[in-house]
Amino acid sequence: MRWAENLVFIRNAFAYNAKMNDARYVEHLPIFLEVALQGSFSAAARKLGMVPSSLVRHIDALESALDATLFIRSTRGLMLTDAGEMLKARAAALLSDITDIRAELASLSDVPQGTLRISCLPTFGKTYILPLLPTLAERYPQLFVDLDLTERQTDPTQELLDAAIRIGEQKDSGLYASRIATQRWVMCASPDYIARYGCPGDLNALPEHRLIARYNKQQPACWTQILSGQLLNRCSMVLRCNDFTAQRQAALLGLGITFLPNWVVGPDIQAGRLHQVLEDPRQEQQGIYLLRPVAKISARLSAFTRLLKQSIGQPPSWE
Repeated sequence: MRWAENLVFIRNAFAYNAKMNDARYVEHLPIFLEVALQGSFSAAARKLGMVPSSLVRHIDALESALDATLFIRSTRGLMLTDAGEMLKARAAALLSDITDIRAELASLSDVPQGTLRISCLPTFGKTYILPLLPTLAERYPQLFVDLDLTERQTDPTQELLDAAIRIGEQKDSGLYASRIATQRWVMCASPDYIARYGCPGDLNALPEHRLIARYNKQQPACWTQILSGQLLNRCSMVLRCNDFTAQRQAALLGLGITFLPNWVVGPDIQAGRLHQVLEDPRQEQQGIYLLRPVAKISARLSAFTRLLKQSIGQPPSWE
């Protein structure tokens, strides 16, 4: 969910209500979420170490504040209403965003300094992080950067990183996640390649073309996402390479059709250096996340994150 959408929802959901003296409605959300997950006041009370009557008062206050019924209560248990289902779907993300906002605001009074330790994919780091470093150095002379460009999934807690940038939905690992952008996969080729070989009409036409593949553990990993084994075996991989930057460069040189993330080839498509030839049949979207090991965002990480988000833009510049 984008920041703007979050803020609109927070503003509408927790607007001032004359019936309530207590305007800190957000404090009721963790209670609501636990009751919704457990399906009963008694089960949630046991987990939270509270008495059920206290939880009931929290839910009553939240329903009054929102002017909406969140639960249907009966002797057989609790059932979420449509409003309750919507709030349940958004509550966890809202609480995470509110925590991030508070931490970022608190960090504004601090001076970014010391060593910022970040890990990310090599291509992402070279394309979107390295260009930020001169600005960071100019604004914060006492801030230094350790940048680990790696395909390996690093552990920010064990490796004492301020944050790691990862792509794809993340399992609950105890890390705090902030979504910074969205990745989609794009099939594209240069105008010279298209002029020489034409555009494939559909996936079944790809064996007639020259493909650029990501080489990973003996498999052309990018194309295996969308091509069946039989169709894949008929395709000609003119280049297999384990680096996104090299695959992009090969496509720009007219070597073949590549299948890469939009943050890799989006600027080239906008500039006309590459043309999209087919849609991703999955229409898949993957989050790009900044994962940190602690809830509070340090001043140095806050400064870096703000600059990164400004540089990427909303929506991202590559879209």
